[in-house]
Amino acid sequence: MEKTKTLLLLLTSSIIVFKLYLFPPTQSHEDLKAEPDELELTNLNNYHTWPLLYAKDVVSLNGKNFSEFMGKNRNVMVMFYANWCYWSKKLAPEFAAAAKMLKGEAELVMVDASLEKDLAKEYNILAYPTLYLFVAGVRQFQFFGERTRDVISAWVREKMTLGTYSITTTDEAERILTAESKLVLGFLHDLEGMESEELAAASKLHSDVNFYQTTSADVAEFFHIHPKSKRPALIFLHLEAGKATPFRHQFTRLAIANFVTHTKHPLVVTLTIHNAEFVFQDPRKQLWLFAPEYGSDKVISTFEEVAKALKGKLLHVYVEMNSEGVGRRVSQEFGVSGNAPRVIAYSARDAKKYILNSELTLSSIKSFGEEFLEDKLLNQSDQISETILKLPSQSRASYQLRTHE
Repeated sequence: MEKTKTLLLLLTSSIIVFKLYLFPPTQSHEDLKAEPDELELTNLNNYHTWPLLYAKDVVSLNGKNFSEFMGKNRNVMVMFYANWCYWSKKLAPEFAAAAKMLKGEAELVMVDASLEKDLAKEYNILAYPTLYLFVAGVRQFQFFGERTRDVISAWVREKMTLGTYSITTTDEAERILTAESKLVLGFLHDLEGMESEELAAASKLHSDVNFYQTTSADVAEFFHIHPKSKRPALIFLHLEAGKATPFRHQFTRLAIANFVTHTKHPLVVTLTIHNAEFVFQDPRKQLWLFAPEYGSDKVISTFEEVAKALKGKLLHVYVEMNSEGVGRRVSQEFGVSGNAPRVIAYSARDAKKYILNSELTLSSIKSFGEEFLEDKLLNQSDQISETILKLPSQSRASYQLRTHE
């Protein structure tokens, strides 16, 4: 009999607790007006309105604006929650406070995964809340730490200082190619271990270049590394210049860092549809070489020697004058025809060009550039058509890179 009473008492208590959890008391209007930091956990009970309390500091995303937001912000921490979830409501004020602490460094956003089922399926959300840090639109890290503002903000800052991020699918690769202007990709045996550590150490010496790693042959091929290449392999992609430069040295942090140093600032920019806007908006005085892609090795080599001598003083641009698309169009706008290589000085400030009419030698091109720097060519200028500045844009992810040894 006593056992029966005890069991009934336990059962009754369980039902009461269960009802209180499912049907908490109604929230007052005064509670809704309170600041999130001042709200008591027991008052965060309205299934539909409690996320609105944090709208000032945390952006709410859905399936319609998720990709666009990711494309515009590099570091984004996402809290996937359910509006009926006790633990989601408990985390919310700390998450909002962390968003304030990280303002200007990273974006913290919320997604109601119980409603946004496609996003929940895409990112395999099986529990609430789930927190991920996205970098360049790609999910990189899951947060498992203590759910407080200090721990969350410190964790995000720590992950942001890591120079190397992993890519596992070609969809992720395409997002990154669209977002970046230059990057380094390592094709490794494993995403952890000595190879990854050497790559990460090198990345810390180049804060202006983002480093990525992959073990996927499909991803490697997407970044112009042969899928059967011997690992570890590495490539530098300068997307604005349209160049892909493979790494051919011992895979050590120092060798990688030196390689990136010498590769990230090309002496001569090859004009493409993807970097034309950057070139024409560059305020520096520019020296342009118009030459056919084939049969121009000697003059291109000479032009590169001039670029070395005048490095940092002029922007040196090479135009494949007979190539389809931007090369041919720009050549026409500059008044260059035929197959003979030409060197032209160009001032973006006033859209004027100056033509070198002598033989293209190292001495003549260098002297021409120096005179241009000293404004000694003013009486030789011609105006460039404004239509040249209205070149069509194209997604970076779809173009072919030129491989440079």
